[in-house]
Amino acid sequence: MVNACPVIPKPQNSPFVSFAKGTKERDLLQREIERSRSKKHLDSSAIPLWINGPVVTGTKRYCIVPHNLKQGLGLYSVASEYHVARAVETVLAARDRWVQAPWFMRFHIFRKAARLIETKYLIPLVTAVMEDYSKNAFEAFIDVQELIDFLNFNVYFAYELYSKQPDSNADTFNMINYSPHEGFIFAVSPNNFIAINGNLCTAPLIMGNVVIAKPSSDVVYSFNMFLNILIEAGLPRDVLAVLYGDSKVIGEMLLDHPMLAGVHFTGGTDTFNAMNRTVGQNIEKYKNYPKIVGETGGKDPIVVYDDHDPLQTATAIVVGGFGAQGRKCSATSRVYMTQGMLVRVLPHLKKYLGMIKVGDVADFRNYMGAIINEREFKKINEYINRAHLDKDAKSILSGKVGFASNGYFIPPTIILTTNPDYVTVREEIFGPVVTIVTIPEERFEKEVLDICDRTSPYALTGAVHTGDVLKFCEALQKLRYAVGNFYDDRTTAAMVNAQPFSGGRKSGTNSKVGWWPNLMNWVNMQTVCLRLSKTTFPPACVDPE
Repeated sequence: MVNACPVIPKPQNSPFVSFAKGTKERDLLQREIERSRSKKHLDSSAIPLWINGPVVTGTKRYCIVPHNLKQGLGLYSVASEYHVARAVETVLAARDRWVQAPWFMRFHIFRKAARLIETKYLIPLVTAVMEDYSKNAFEAFIDVQELIDFLNFNVYFAYELYSKQPDSNADTFNMINYSPHEGFIFAVSPNNFIAINGNLCTAPLIMGNVVIAKPSSDVVYSFNMFLNILIEAGLPRDVLAVLYGDSKVIGEMLLDHPMLAGVHFTGGTDTFNAMNRTVGQNIEKYKNYPKIVGETGGKDPIVVYDDHDPLQTATAIVVGGFGAQGRKCSATSRVYMTQGMLVRVLPHLKKYLGMIKVGDVADFRNYMGAIINEREFKKINEYINRAHLDKDAKSILSGKVGFASNGYFIPPTIILTTNPDYVTVREEIFGPVVTIVTIPEERFEKEVLDICDRTSPYALTGAVHTGDVLKFCEALQKLRYAVGNFYDDRTTAAMVNAQPFSGGRKSGTNSKVGWWPNLMNWVNMQTVCLRLSKTTFPPACVDPE
């Protein structure tokens, strides 16, 4: 047994890499993309499940590249009910040994994984994210950068959490024992961020839990690379199981298991609602009440007052609305301003739309890539096509796809309307579509915050553009339940340990990912009291006979 109290140093956010033309990093990235594309992925063995080691199954599916449907990233194995049952059995059998490992040795694994990503695997993982998620080099890098930060800071937050202890006194020595949960955590991740895919499973692991992960089938290739990095960093083979395939088959079995201890989720609102209903219906069979932690969607607004710089507003709309094709739950999707402000903002927006090129992310002239899959591609186009026919959509501005494409490309699109209840203002689209609502000048300041508050069921991010501090404070107060992350510029780009990220209402359980409160969901706290003096009886206030 190691008799030491190691100190975990406070990390810094991982340094930014620009991949600008002429840099060494650009050259390395282009070479890695060429190497990856020259590889015959379909001739390679299928990406396996992970259940105490790789498991290749008989049923396999293709890893699709959204910006080039003729180019594949290989095959991946699909789990059956047998594999789900085996995964549960495996991680539960590993639990006691994982719990008993010294906390600092557990932490070391994830700090080492972060360092491996930041050095040895930075270029390969950025490349994998570009191909898997169809992100440009900037968007792919900041995604990987956030993954590094999640690993480093969650270790530090866990260390600080363990250090938070109650007072002791002359008669008692008191402590809180932060144990992992009794059972397994089910991590269900989305198809838009490698950082989220990594964090959903590793946050509970860092706190000593065992985890079964179900990554999105759209991004198996990059997740498998991250998994291999964890194993190289020293993660025991049996404390994390990874299942690919049918969400319904996997989800129904795991949510039905009596040892389900928690769910760590990011994805669609309907799916999260269904999971909560299932857990509620099964509540009698669980050994403990499962922790249900989730982030779903957003319909993120910018409220623009007339005193704001129109160029800055246009820039915030374009960066927040079209970065990563608008496939961020924090993406700007509705904007409120007066007609007079629109006249000043519109020339800048038109200029930006003319600058944005859409296409293969390996072409560094392209700002936008493709939509992740055919289903989402069709859904987004349905909203755009409807707007072209609706009288409430007064005007539609859009960019252009740069070439005859073989991918799920949609140009950046801006819809102008005077109807604050128009469908693209209310519903989450999850694509490169921003709707600008103009409100008459005489009603704007009186009505805009109430309109913004009531229009959407979501409450994730938002921004207010004004140079008037009193107007900003009024918005901060009125939108306190409508916005989980409140900004004065764009609605995106939260950084770990700087802007803890999450929201309420139908955006999720507001657990503040990227800060210590999220980790509180993955511990079971036990109070321990050791007395330094003997208990006596009777108390002095009781007179003897």
